[in-house]
Amino acid sequence: MDRTHAASAPDTMPNDTLARSRYERLARTVGELMDKATQNERILRKFQQYELQLLAVSGMEALCDCLLGDSLHHFQLDAVELWLLDRDQQIRGLIPNQLHEFPNLVWLEDPALLKTLYAESQQVRLVSPIPAGVFGGRSMRSAALLPLVRHGALVGALHFGSLTAQRFSADKSTDFIEHLASIVAACLENALNHERLHRLSMIDMLTRVENRRSFAQSMDTEIARAARHGEPLTVMLADLDYFKRINDNHGHQTGDRVLTAVAQEIVATLRKTDHVCRYGGEEFALILPNCERPLAQEVADRIRLRVRNMHIAADSGIDVPVSLSIGFTCWTNPGPYPANLADVLVGLADKAVYSAKDKGRDRVEYTPMLG
Repeated sequence: MDRTHAASAPDTMPNDTLARSRYERLARTVGELMDKATQNERILRKFQQYELQLLAVSGMEALCDCLLGDSLHHFQLDAVELWLLDRDQQIRGLIPNQLHEFPNLVWLEDPALLKTLYAESQQVRLVSPIPAGVFGGRSMRSAALLPLVRHGALVGALHFGSLTAQRFSADKSTDFIEHLASIVAACLENALNHERLHRLSMIDMLTRVENRRSFAQSMDTEIARAARHGEPLTVMLADLDYFKRINDNHGHQTGDRVLTAVAQEIVATLRKTDHVCRYGGEEFALILPNCERPLAQEVADRIRLRVRNMHIAADSGIDVPVSLSIGFTCWTNPGPYPANLADVLVGLADKAVYSAKDKGRDRVEYTPMLG
């Protein structure tokens, strides 16, 4: 019995060692899988939190804040940029002026660069080194390039950059990032639709310039900006002369044509940063940021002359004479200001308009701010 046991013992020991080795390898594999699952769950939770934040935003400014600001900290990135395809500048016409210079927001009028980066696949790319044109030459070591696709067409791209070459290496999975790209594209479309609806609510449907509601918001924005940067601000009112006579003699359709033509003539005279709104029936209000009295006087005279030289035909075919009485005031020492400053500026410009009317119409008058 002892000899038999002694003889068999060496045969069983290698099997025990092999089994133990297999068990240890299995345990390590299971442990690695559990760690990977835990890591994936953590990543998924982080992406889900960010997606919920994206889905909660409305409007382009909030979306850009989320994409170009919050994502840096949320995903611990070293760079991020958003490219938007805007062939005819329609998108830029929808969004607030301050977004035009948003850091790392790149406007593309030609889709060639997008097509070069994403070819026909329109798939997320993990790249190292960084392709030319991405991040404006900043020295990132790796990047995730997310194409933004709506209805089968490339509308832009979102780029995540890292100073670490392995952060977005080609062997990494792109499942989460591809899902995020589809969410961002949908949020972009929703934000632009929001801006379109908002824009419609702020536009006078006849003349296609801002309405009075929009004027009030623009006044608040421009007063705050003028105070912040210490820049002058001009407020101007332009009132059509004898407009009731035009309606009475030539009909309301002719009156509407006059209003529309005058509005567009004013818009054509001003800078893109200026505001024009239909303030009342035949009165337009203008806000001219960073504009002092000499320039404002020049602008007002140019508007007055251009309108006077317009040729607008009534239904009968005869030309309708059109002229403007214009009044303006300037806030030349921006700083602390009273809550009713907008009303003060409009009141002074209105006073100047009445002065222009009293002095014969078709002229420009100025009322200074006192104190």
